[in-house]
Amino acid sequence: MKPANPYAQIFIDDGLGSKAKARYKARRDHLATLIGHPIVLTGIENGPGHPHHWAMLSSFIFQEPLMLYLTGINQTGIALVLDPHTNEEFLFIDKKDPKKEFWEGLRFGVGSEENALEIETQTGFKNSLPRRQLSTFLKRYFQNPLFTFWNESSDGETLKDHHWDFKKKLRPFHPYNIAPIYQPDRILLDNQDENNLTVANQKTTESFLNSLQNMHTFKTESDVAAHLHYQLLKHSHFGLSFPSIVASGKNATVLHYTRNTDPLDKTQLLLLDFGARWQQMHADISRTIPLSGTFNPLQKILYQIVLDAQDVVEKLAKPGITIKSLNEACWTFINQELKKLITQKGGKISLAYKKAPHNVSHLLGTQVHDGDPFREYRDTPLVAGNCITNEPGIYGHFAITLNKKSYNEYIGIRIEDNLLITKNGCKNLSKDCPKTISEIESLLKG
Repeated sequence: MKPANPYAQIFIDDGLGSKAKARYKARRDHLATLIGHPIVLTGIENGPGHPHHWAMLSSFIFQEPLMLYLTGINQTGIALVLDPHTNEEFLFIDKKDPKKEFWEGLRFGVGSEENALEIETQTGFKNSLPRRQLSTFLKRYFQNPLFTFWNESSDGETLKDHHWDFKKKLRPFHPYNIAPIYQPDRILLDNQDENNLTVANQKTTESFLNSLQNMHTFKTESDVAAHLHYQLLKHSHFGLSFPSIVASGKNATVLHYTRNTDPLDKTQLLLLDFGARWQQMHADISRTIPLSGTFNPLQKILYQIVLDAQDVVEKLAKPGITIKSLNEACWTFINQELKKLITQKGGKISLAYKKAPHNVSHLLGTQVHDGDPFREYRDTPLVAGNCITNEPGIYGHFAITLNKKSYNEYIGIRIEDNLLITKNGCKNLSKDCPKTISEIESLLKG
């Protein structure tokens, strides 16, 4: 058996091996050319669970998206300087610390020629300097302005994260923000990203299928969650895209329900929102299944409405359209169908929202919810290379009499796929994950 790559945890090659260095270098060169002025960026200072010692979190890849996108380095305490005037780039990193490696494993660090060669060989950076020298370096070699990155909305709202803290330290350089210029490029998937996201979807689908085959053995949401998580981790050592939602009955009307502990009621639906991560890419899939093995008439009507809404969105998803427009089309369709198929037939509906419970789409990629944290991208026309989710849903209390039988229950339904925007439309990367009524019922019957 081939031994594992000892650098796999601190340098994410995205499956490209030695070719990854050139890919990251090309991204940095593009950024330097695009901005045309010196740029300084910083990665996260603390890993998962720090500085809050009680928060014992675990994530295989934890570097913030921009630094990971430009360097592939999955390690705390790094900074990057790009100088387009001299075509030089500098990686600032902490000193090599054998004691820390004893506790946490292999880490890049400076301190000797051997350490510098290790960094260059693995990441491609020829100039690596001690992180503590960053401030002195900037003062010695650069005049204002300097360009950096922070998250700020169009109306001036800022995200108070490590980027913002670093930006404040750069005040003497009158920093400019690269985010409006570079964010549209960073959220585009290249061919390798598409391949990795396709693999993530395949592994997520395999995990779902195995869970369906064993659904008859589960007694609680915890049983389902444990089995689903095992399957996701079995198929991908990169871990989960996010904590899974396993919500039965009324729990499925809570959008981000994560308790996952209640007993299963065979008369109810079970909503699953889950995904495996592969390299830097995150799958994000939702499916809703009948625990009895068969949708009852009310559940079937509502489920088909959501499924049809998905089809509406998928047919509209293409370059030039906005997520805001997809939202309008999706929720208009769903509300019209609810009126036609439920209320106009004597049924009653009680929803905790007026028209739309959530957005039908968000950007997907290096982050599960990619793009600017203020979601201003919803008003920006999509382009080829964007990836979005397609996740219509219905959540509330429904009552109706069908064929002289009364149905009265809380129902939450969400069906979610991952759509890659192409030149002429979109490609459904999760199309192989079963979702039609006949497919789900057939699989549950074994």
